[in-house]
Amino acid sequence: MKRHKDEATCIEIQDLFAPHKKDEEEPATVVLHGPAGIGKTFTVNKIMMDWASNNLFDGRFEYVFHLNCRDLNTCTDDVSLVDLILNSAEELQPDIEKILARPEKLLFIIDGFDELKFSLDQVNVGVARDWNTKHPVEITLCRLLKKKILSKSKLLITTRATALENLGRIVDVERCVEILGFSEGEIKEYVSKFYQNEQQASVVFNYIAENEAVFSMCFVPVVCWIVCSVMKDHDEESLAKKLKTTTQIFAHFVNKLLRHHGASEDSQILQKVGSLALQGVNKKQVLFEKQDLVELSLDPAQCRSTFFSEVIFKQELDKKSMYHFFHLSIQELFAAFFCVTSKDDKVVENMLNESMTTESDHLVHVIRFLFGLSNVKTLKIIQDNFTEPSSALRTQLEKWIQQAVCSYKDKPRYFVELLNCFYETQDEEFVKCAMKNINTVNLRHCHLNKSACLAIRYCIEQSDQVDKLDAFGCCLRGEEIKVLLGVLPKCQSIL
Repeated sequence: MKRHKDEATCIEIQDLFAPHKKDEEEPATVVLHGPAGIGKTFTVNKIMMDWASNNLFDGRFEYVFHLNCRDLNTCTDDVSLVDLILNSAEELQPDIEKILARPEKLLFIIDGFDELKFSLDQVNVGVARDWNTKHPVEITLCRLLKKKILSKSKLLITTRATALENLGRIVDVERCVEILGFSEGEIKEYVSKFYQNEQQASVVFNYIAENEAVFSMCFVPVVCWIVCSVMKDHDEESLAKKLKTTTQIFAHFVNKLLRHHGASEDSQILQKVGSLALQGVNKKQVLFEKQDLVELSLDPAQCRSTFFSEVIFKQELDKKSMYHFFHLSIQELFAAFFCVTSKDDKVVENMLNESMTTESDHLVHVIRFLFGLSNVKTLKIIQDNFTEPSSALRTQLEKWIQQAVCSYKDKPRYFVELLNCFYETQDEEFVKCAMKNINTVNLRHCHLNKSACLAIRYCIEQSDQVDKLDAFGCCLRGEEIKVLLGVLPKCQSIL
């Protein structure tokens, strides 16, 4: 892991709440962030298990409570903090008052802040400090985050990096830590364990390592798993050479799901699943009820094994099944797929317009996939017999780019994401046109990985206009600098 403040330093899980210097206080709120699939929830689960086994934090916390934001999204009744705790730990009910009376010994883990379907920006938390008072779930959660209740407790919050800005408006973040994912050695180890056959694993790893773009994306564990999964069903060398983008990798995975579960001939099922995915994205919804599927004529029994996982929620004396896509990125890909293949041009237009609003961080990856699927070859990976996307799509994207360039030129994090979108198209002429009004590539204070640097390099290579590269405060490592070296001569000014 890497801690971000003035400098980048590595930190172990054990030391997340340790003072940086001896005379400093412990951080009260720590944020773990990273891209989709990097292992945030896995890290949280490991923290819970290691703490329960007395192998973490050296007795610092008597109780650690895990609040999953997906679960919080399902709350319709008013709840107190006590209700949220007892929902997953009823055995604590007799002692709950005694437990909460020692807040300095408590750690609350809020997993998946970016997945909350409600906004906390304008929530009125009031002044009451009673943990038994019932409120709508967003108020109860906001009171905990703002330390209006149990102010001496510690908070550990996980989120995608895209929601960091929003989180910072709500919470006083004292330590921000990036989950780095796999190292090169760990990618090799993962491939070896995936294939088990040592010779095959070595061949596949070499093919992956030779593809700079794919190898740089495999630091994300879920992407590494998907790459291994899709290469198992193809000629490894041929596929490894073709893969360039995140969209292509996920498109191959969806194609694999369709083929293995006998749904490849049903073009309607993709439209239905895409419609559900888009509905969820627009509502910031990742959990779906059975009725949501039935309304789109989707058979929960069939779709469960192909696209969804089922989770069981306890509701008083009853149980309720809900469904979610295997991974949020799969839902986002399907949402983009529905937009691209829709006969109604308004679907794409609405998505692009919505992405420019202030509450649109949840659309960042959908827009990236939208650009990726605008490439006909990439779209046809999912299912070969689809007609090409509407001719209006590229025009809509070009119009949106003009607006986005103006809006994001002084917002480096969003600007980098814009370059990622350009890269996903793998269309040199399109990118050259998109870059024509960009003179300065502003990366200031962005924490860039190798994959992002590859996208930045690709875009600068297609541009005749870029003459300034501002990478001040980016904390670039040797491998990132190496990626960008080739385009530095194009820039007259480098910061």
